[in-house]
Amino acid sequence: MAELMTDLPVGAEELRAFYVPLAIRTVKNLRTCLQWAWLDIVCHYRRSRIGPLWETINILVMVLGLSVVSSAVIGGDVTDLIGYIGLGIIIWTAISALIMEGTTTFVRNASLITTSNVSIDCYVGRTVLRTLIVFCHHIVLYFLGLALLLVPLSWTSLLALPGIALLFINGYWVGVVLAFLCARFRDLEQIIRNLLQLAFFVTPIFWKAELVVSSKRAIVDYNVLFYLIEIIRAPLLGQVPPLKYYAVALGCTIIGYTIAVLVYQRMRRRLAFFVA
Repeated sequence: MAELMTDLPVGAEELRAFYVPLAIRTVKNLRTCLQWAWLDIVCHYRRSRIGPLWETINILVMVLGLSVVSSAVIGGDVTDLIGYIGLGIIIWTAISALIMEGTTTFVRNASLITTSNVSIDCYVGRTVLRTLIVFCHHIVLYFLGLALLLVPLSWTSLLALPGIALLFINGYWVGVVLAFLCARFRDLEQIIRNLLQLAFFVTPIFWKAELVVSSKRAIVDYNVLFYLIEIIRAPLLGQVPPLKYYAVALGCTIIGYTIAVLVYQRMRRRLAFFVA
């Protein structure tokens, strides 16, 4: 245990000297990350006429299909379900992208990591901001729903903005932790992929949490993904999320960044060997 902790700063001054410059550097690199992320999108859809909107069309088809199936199986009107399911799918797509893209962040950039001195946080920031750009394309479907009167419009919708911010702030620490761990343990990516498929079904995305019986409420009450989804979806549907949801999201943020800085401090010097 003592050997594992040798790289960690222990005093208050050492903590400040290490983490404050790290945080400042990360913020300064956001512009570079955004440029990289935008370039990734442009290059990926270089010869496409509508670019990333193809993914938006895929989501639209999926939402329509799930809405019809859910109304037939669970009950309810399709027009009432489509807003709930549509926003759930849009937010889930961002969550799954943050997680799965995070697992391959360092492996995908192995050549740059081993041949350049680009700051490590640039790779994670690039992944997170690329997901944010794609999310902005997908959220066009919400405005389509507004135009078709499928979802309500109110001042409550503005509460979705801090929810979106919390989602992608959490996405950054998730990216850091998974990028390091999956670079070191390559089989972990496949494990996470399988668990994410399971999480899609146990998270209230196309079904409502109120339908769960009290004896099975644990799959909702202890599901952090549910809270991250609801602090965005509920305001966009004209509902105010309980303060408990924001408290869970903030608590997850604090704990997550604590884990991230420990993982970063422990593994950053050996990253080039992990991806080689």
